[in-house]
Amino acid sequence: MKEDDVTLDAVRRMAAEIGMTQLQDEHLQQLLRATKTARARRSLLKVETLGPADEPAHVYRLKREAQ
Repeated sequence: MKEDDVTLDAVRRMAAEIGMTQLQDEHLQQLLRATKTARARRSLLKVETLGPADEPAHVYRLKREAQ
């Protein structure tokens, strides 16, 4: 799906493909806005110069319980 062909019908098909068949039109409109926003933001990212070291590392640690 190209950015310029994102329509409500395209979003409805996308939602149906992933099992989201119970969405109301209001929710589909929200998903359409979110999709357009995400694509617009992604198009502004300068990814040509990114390398593996630029990938964010998510590190989670559990605290030890007092013994």
